[in-house]
Amino acid sequence: MLVSPTSACFRRAASSSVRTTTSRSLATAAADLGFETSTVDGIKIATKDIAGPITTLSFVIKAGSRYATVPGVAHALQRFAYQNTPKRSGLRLTRETELLGGSLTSVLTRDSIVLTARFLKDDLPYFFEALSDVFAQPTLARHELAEIVAPLLKLDAKLADAEAAFVASEAINSAAYRKGLGLPLYAQATDSISIDNVRSYKDAAYTKSNLVIVASGTDINTLSDLVSTYLETAPAGTASTTNASTFYGGELRIPSTAGNLLTFGVAAEPSPTFNVLASVLGGASSIKWSYGASLLSATAGKAYAKVTPYSGSSLLTVTATGSPAEIKSAGAAAVDALKTVATGVSPEILKKGIAGAKFDALSALEGAAGLASVGEILLSSGSVPAAAKIISEIESVTADSVKSLAEKILSEKVAAAAVGKVSELPYVDELGLKA
Repeated sequence: MLVSPTSACFRRAASSSVRTTTSRSLATAAADLGFETSTVDGIKIATKDIAGPITTLSFVIKAGSRYATVPGVAHALQRFAYQNTPKRSGLRLTRETELLGGSLTSVLTRDSIVLTARFLKDDLPYFFEALSDVFAQPTLARHELAEIVAPLLKLDAKLADAEAAFVASEAINSAAYRKGLGLPLYAQATDSISIDNVRSYKDAAYTKSNLVIVASGTDINTLSDLVSTYLETAPAGTASTTNASTFYGGELRIPSTAGNLLTFGVAAEPSPTFNVLASVLGGASSIKWSYGASLLSATAGKAYAKVTPYSGSSLLTVTATGSPAEIKSAGAAAVDALKTVATGVSPEILKKGIAGAKFDALSALEGAAGLASVGEILLSSGSVPAAAKIISEIESVTADSVKSLAEKILSEKVAAAAVGKVSELPYVDELGLKA
């Protein structure tokens, strides 16, 4: 007979081994974002003890595609999440998660693999132990790679190739960075990934030095005790490293039936000026049924600017979508908008851009998705971002710095990607840019 994990004995078993520890460092508060931080047995942790019945727990691991030792191996390791471990089978984990009413997800980014559980607060001991098991003791069986993981890799790639935005994102990252951040996010059909490759990558990446744990809906002491109980014997390892990101630029054109899209941009070390320029250009309205009043609002939603942050680099892009004719028109309008900024930014436009950049930067750190962002920042910088510092840095951006960045995009080499009916899509040099 299957015993429900919601029973009292199941809960006691999950929590009975939680003990206090003297090895944790003093907790520090990041009050402006609501996080408390600590280091326990060499693992950095951060938690926001918010009210409510739901807890979200994320293991953020420095094992993203930029660190892949073999093409596609990071994607394969991410897809091994929640398969068999010595303590429980993947089927048992699925059944117990469903019986508890929780959810499990795994996400691959260029910087990280993120394992996340969402559940009722009382079930924290069970889900922490389960994620610890997945992190520290995955079986990584040969037959799992052949029968479960490999088909998932193919499915992920097939679904991704059906999205023009994803195809364009992959292409512009390749043009911008080539290696590291330019490596494909997902395994390609030409990649040959063995179980030994996956095991070696796991041994190097799934270590304390590459892990941060971020949670909302629990307190720092409870989280510290769970870390000491379930991860004390995890290998310490060394932090994953890769070469510093270099911006190259260039234009890639990808024929696709997924839709038409043209994107161009530049990459550099993270700078609040990137965020303010993206906000000044705009294009994505914050008000439903309105195109807003940003410089790109004239394209009626066909062009928008955004910043994609990575560890050690940020990619500022302007993207145009629609039919080839609409993309040509929207792309030209985007270049005109950059020329407008390059002639100078009025105090009113700058003020609006700074306000939008502050909102975008802080809202990206909220909610379940924000935990992963906080975790990646904690991994790269060693501390949780402070709202006051984020605001101060953005408010220090000047009209001259925004003007100079726009001038740089117009005068220097950009990275660009065209996806769709490439025979009809414009080249960026036809829009007045260099690639």
